[in-house]
Amino acid sequence: MHEQSRGGVAAALILLLAVGLAAGNVVFFTLAVKGALSLELVQQALQESPPSAAFLAGAPLLAGIALALWAANAGRGAAVAAPAAEVPAAPPSADAALRLLALLQQEGRLIDFLEEDIAPYDDAQVGAAVRAIHQGCRQVLQERLQLERIIDREDGATVDVPEGFDPAAIRVTGNVAGSPPFRGTLEHAGWRAVKIALPESTTAATIIAPAEVEVS
Repeated sequence: MHEQSRGGVAAALILLLAVGLAAGNVVFFTLAVKGALSLELVQQALQESPPSAAFLAGAPLLAGIALALWAANAGRGAAVAAPAAEVPAAPPSADAALRLLALLQQEGRLIDFLEEDIAPYDDAQVGAAVRAIHQGCRQVLQERLQLERIIDREDGATVDVPEGFDPAAIRVTGNVAGSPPFRGTLEHAGWRAVKIALPESTTAATIIAPAEVEVS
């Protein structure tokens, strides 16, 4: 909006200057031809030499009109282009994450387990429940995700972290000083998803598990 306003002001100023220059040319022409200035003498000078008068008055006006149109269009173009650059990027979709969570709930009842207060149960009871949950959730990961270790070594092994390593893939902890390469003990090999194969959802993305009602 501000750019469009500036374009309109610039166009108006250009036209005003063009009109002033055209009027000045006519006055100068009249003085050169008649040696004096009055409305009657201006009319006479214009009638006696129409081509010269038309050029002196018309050229500034035509140039001013052209420049004014250019300034107005430039202002409108900037006003149109500016909002497009300010449109924020769309946030990442959570559909895939919710579909995976739905599969973990479907096969392993993961959400039911996490939402339940297990404090009243002893370790043996919790362990028996976890076995079935582990089996179902592990099946989902094996069927839907292809995973690989980021560092293909057993935990506890001594490994080297090279120069230029990806800090998103390898987290260096402990007594870190200086710059890589580093040498340390592998606390966890990490995981990377190589392939993801999730089914298309047939319900709303926010429906992770439908309520179940058995009618007798």
